[in-house]
Amino acid sequence: IIIENVFYLPGLGRLIFQAITQRDLIVVESIVMLLVAAVILINLLVDFSYAIVDPRLRGRQ
Repeated sequence: IIIENVFYLPGLGRLIFQAITQRDLIVVESIVMLLVAAVILINLLVDFSYAIVDPRLRGRQ
C-alpha cells in the first residue's frame, strides 16, 4: 500500500483497502479468492519444478 500511495499506482492493496473501508464485501471476497488461487497455483508449480530439478523425487522406472 505504501508503494502504491507514494507512486500513485492503482493496485490490489489500495483496492482492498477501499473495499474494506466502504464495506464492499463482494470485492473483498473476490480479491481474497484471487490471492488464494494464486498461492495454490504457485505452490503447485513449485512442487512440479522440484520433481523436474531433483531426480530423486521422480518416480522409479
